[in-house]
Amino acid sequence: MNTLISDKNNQLLKAPNNFDFIRYFFAFSLVIVHFCTLMGIDQFWVISGGLRVKVFFIMSGFLIFYSYIKNPNLKNYIRKRTKRIFPPYLLVVILCFIIGIFITNLRITEYLQSKESYSYLINNILFLNFLQPTLPGVFENNPIQAVNGSLWTMKVEIMFYISVPIVFYLLKKYNKLWVMIGIFVFSILYEQCFTYLFEKTNNELYFFIRKQIGSQFIYFYSGTFILLYFQYFRKYLKYLFPLAIAICIFEDANIILFYLEPIATSIIIIGFAYNFKYLNFIRKYDNITYGIYLYHFPIIQIIIQFNIAKEYPLIAFLLSLIITIITAILSWKYLEKPIINKK
Repeated sequence: MNTLISDKNNQLLKAPNNFDFIRYFFAFSLVIVHFCTLMGIDQFWVISGGLRVKVFFIMSGFLIFYSYIKNPNLKNYIRKRTKRIFPPYLLVVILCFIIGIFITNLRITEYLQSKESYSYLINNILFLNFLQPTLPGVFENNPIQAVNGSLWTMKVEIMFYISVPIVFYLLKKYNKLWVMIGIFVFSILYEQCFTYLFEKTNNELYFFIRKQIGSQFIYFYSGTFILLYFQYFRKYLKYLFPLAIAICIFEDANIILFYLEPIATSIIIIGFAYNFKYLNFIRKYDNITYGIYLYHFPIIQIIIQFNIAKEYPLIAFLLSLIITIITAILSWKYLEKPIINKK
């Protein structure tokens, strides 16, 4: 094992966990949150979309970095990440473009000749979703017109993946504690800088930039931080866990608690993952959470467009959930899994 993780740490990390259960819990929570948001109704679920994003970034920082430490081969790493991320992502972007032909308010020729149609296709394929989130004439009567608002996190996730080999190199070359502190300080300064600029100028661009890659580093690398010091994390978890809960409850009390929240949330999520081991039964099933994340938003939008949700919101929600699960299963079985398993 690489010297970044001791043999004892590695043995502890191999213990049964329930990360898959957490993935499913927050994936289904996201479906609920987005259904309420897109319908313009009060949210009937305790988990917010923002918390879901934080949790998935934290788990990525823990699991992706652990995977790279075990096999720090750059070519293999790029191949594995590409095979896992790109095929279903490209499929959902292209499918939305094609489905738009049949549900647009425009004539088919107008839709196919519109610059917006191809701007959507190109920008979304390049992960620049914010440049063209809509298709012409599609979902115009819905409360929100974005075709797939979930995809904004993908460019952030890709940037995390790019950073992993760089940070790995720095951790090998320099003191790992100081490298991690440097990442956290950078992330905090980034967030503070663009918060100040937004409040000073009221320019929405600064607000948009504020929640991008720089401010999210603190969540991704909070997961990595626990990975690097996992031995101490397990040893002192019984003290850290209640402290982390208290920090998350009172994070708005002062700025110190606010910036300790990412570490506190990481302690709670990873601590939960390595306890409650009876929940790890779900690991024996195929993991379709990525598909749920990719497909649910446009499916909900389509159901809203056909006014099913207005008359029968509960039926519309169940229909959205069932179609999302079926689509995710088909995507996994016929696209994702064959590509991942292909040598």
